[in-house]
Amino acid sequence: MIVYPAIDIYQGQAVRMTRGDFKTAEQVAPSPLEAARKLVAEGAEWLHVVDLDGSRTGTPENLDHIRAIANRFTVKIQAGGGIRDFDTAEAFAEAGASRIVVGTAAISDPELIGRLVDRHADGLAVSVDARSGMVTTQGWTATSEVRAVDLMQQLAVVGVPTVIYTNVSVDGTLQGVDLASTEAVARAFGGDVIYSGGIGSLADIAAVAKLKHRGLRGVIVGRALYLGRFTLRDAIRTAAEGALPPRTPAAS
Repeated sequence: MIVYPAIDIYQGQAVRMTRGDFKTAEQVAPSPLEAARKLVAEGAEWLHVVDLDGSRTGTPENLDHIRAIANRFTVKIQAGGGIRDFDTAEAFAEAGASRIVVGTAAISDPELIGRLVDRHADGLAVSVDARSGMVTTQGWTATSEVRAVDLMQQLAVVGVPTVIYTNVSVDGTLQGVDLASTEAVARAFGGDVIYSGGIGSLADIAAVAKLKHRGLRGVIVGRALYLGRFTLRDAIRTAAEGALPPRTPAAS
């Protein structure tokens, strides 16, 4: 299972939020590029980058930051935030995203999803963000009447290769993973799922890794890394082995 360290960009800054509330945004690194530099140095294979301005308004504002990261490092990037039409999807790809991430458009424009599947194939992921089992849209600021499990089934039918499932209710809280809902949406999709939301410890990563049989192929980590709850290297090791790394004996 792959660990995707997150870089959320809002008004040009690398930030983290709690439960999708923009009022809680706090800067976590001097710049998005510096955040990427540290994560790459710690062994990141992928970066998960979100243009939060684009997620909220539908107009990406941080493509230059994504481009700078892609030009500076060889790390693979999955990125999204405001991709609600074909041209914007192309702009993210041209900025250096190895995998583009589409969210709101999955509900508002299903035809676009079909076009992007044809165009990008494995270079496409759809973000299914849910609060209490219902899909949220517009950067988590609105809640739809669509159930997450139903949307998962629809995305599977049109051939979406990867889904990023975020439990908005716990995102940024460090309080752990709702394994039951995660397993339910993974079962409904049947393809590759990347989980996000509430990761606060290596034990949470190990718990997600144990759902590999349900198609869990990745986990996104953010606040816990920036707060030093664990290192990225230990997170990568835990995800790969599905178990906590051995403790280092304390010095006598």
